[in-house]
Amino acid sequence: MATPPAPKPAPEEDEGPVHHLSHAQVGLPKSRLLIGTNDLTAELCMTIPQVATGLMHRTGIKPEESMLFVFGTKQRRSFYMKNVTFPIAAAYIDGDGVIQEIVQLKAMDKTPVPSKSESIQYVLETAPDWFERHGVGPGMLIVTDRGPMSEKLAPFTRVQ
Repeated sequence: MATPPAPKPAPEEDEGPVHHLSHAQVGLPKSRLLIGTNDLTAELCMTIPQVATGLMHRTGIKPEESMLFVFGTKQRRSFYMKNVTFPIAAAYIDGDGVIQEIVQLKAMDKTPVPSKSESIQYVLETAPDWFERHGVGPGMLIVTDRGPMSEKLAPFTRVQ
């Protein structure tokens, strides 16, 4: 009698098309951001692969490092931590550059954390305690050193 074939493993959950890179991003463009009396240089994510990859595959985030995700439209945004092995804080920012809320994202947590607002156009990721250490919170305006984000960054993004 023949041995029955081994059962096939269950297929992995279909995650749809993959847009993220399989390695850490390097050489991203940067912009200087002004938040109240704080000055912060942020790496910019403005293409689909850049936004999809974000901080994935990096070994950590330094206390004064940040990454700004720039979108062409305002809508509810949702971020998660696939392939990110360290916690971060993320500010959901509206089209005028005003911080609407700050959320804490846990290392390797694939559970999406949606914004409460439907008018989010930017997301700023930092070290987990950056906003608290610098006294930055909801209601504060963020601009670039060259003017409003809506004029200096949003027109150049390729992500809606």
